[in-house]
Amino acid sequence: MDKTVAYADKVAIIGQNGGRPESILNILLALQAACDQGYVDQETMALVAHELNMTQTRVFEIASFYSMINTVPQAKYVLGMCGSTPCFFSGATDLAGWLAAELQVGPGEITADGMFSYESVSCFGACDVGPALKVGDVVYGHLDAAKTKQLIDQLRDRKGRDASERPQDV
Repeated sequence: MDKTVAYADKVAIIGQNGGRPESILNILLALQAACDQGYVDQETMALVAHELNMTQTRVFEIASFYSMINTVPQAKYVLGMCGSTPCFFSGATDLAGWLAAELQVGPGEITADGMFSYESVSCFGACDVGPALKVGDVVYGHLDAAKTKQLIDQLRDRKGRDASERPQDV
């Protein structure tokens, strides 16, 4: 986990989110949200196991089972590219090629500055606006190279700001 999250802060997060084994998903999500790199590391999972009186193996099984829990560092902005059939036919493969060239990384890889990664994800219900990308909880649709470049540039310009804020005019 990010070194800026102190041990005492992690213990407080565990307590604030139930502090019981049945609250483990909320606890892991809250710890992940507190980490600048958006993941829960082995050290933190060991702490959760200790605080909840669970085995480390069980905590890791739970963390690795749920796709919303990351066990490896994440980019600041993970671009989820819809891989559904409607998006495929509306140009998602062209968008994937453009992202690879623009970001100079392959799917699932993180850019050198730690800002971006992209991956194909299951349908997120934006079939009417494909090809589409999802960044956090925000969906961007009707994308082409120019609109995607604008989105990437705006996200780059917001380095220190809240990742959930929607960039303008995309």
